[in-house]
Amino acid sequence: MKKAIIAIAALFIAFTSANAQFGVVAGLTSSSTNLESAIADVKNVNMYHVGVTYKIGIGNMLAVQPALIYNVKGSQVGDIAGIDDVNVDFKTGYLELPVQVQLGFGVGSLARVYGFAEPFIGYAITNKTKFGDVVDKGFDNLARKFEYGVGLGAGVELFRHLQVSVKYFWNLGDVYGADIKIGDVAADVASSKCNGIAASVAFLF
Repeated sequence: MKKAIIAIAALFIAFTSANAQFGVVAGLTSSSTNLESAIADVKNVNMYHVGVTYKIGIGNMLAVQPALIYNVKGSQVGDIAGIDDVNVDFKTGYLELPVQVQLGFGVGSLARVYGFAEPFIGYAITNKTKFGDVVDKGFDNLARKFEYGVGLGAGVELFRHLQVSVKYFWNLGDVYGADIKIGDVAADVASSKCNGIAASVAFLF
């Protein structure tokens, strides 16, 4: 029995290794923060993500593709109670681990079209809050450095090496804390969640 299990495990490793590809990925992250407070104007911030990825093909239709990326998210808000006539910019950079589970099909021999679900976790390693000319690079405004969420999207893979994809993502936990504070200026915020769209290009070796 043990020999059979070892043999099956060895065959699985050999099969997935033969269908595995390492790659690099980069793209645009357009996100906004839903601040449940007296805010009349919330705008998206267009930032970026970059990192490495590893695709494991399982059969003709299924693939699992984890990645390790630096992903910058944020938003620009105005008309906050207690902070008048000045926009506040939030930009937080996360070291993020998303794992795509892809289901797709081939279109001839040149392309593969797929949809995917992508749970992710991350940890904030940079943070920048700008209020007028005042810049704060501390982490006091974050509810927590740890983040988690899920994304849903679709993509196309060309020549087994080039991937282009787009997704919508939701952070499921609060991003910023109970108040916005820069220097002596503060505003109450009930809760905040980040969501948005990300477009990526990956090259697989």
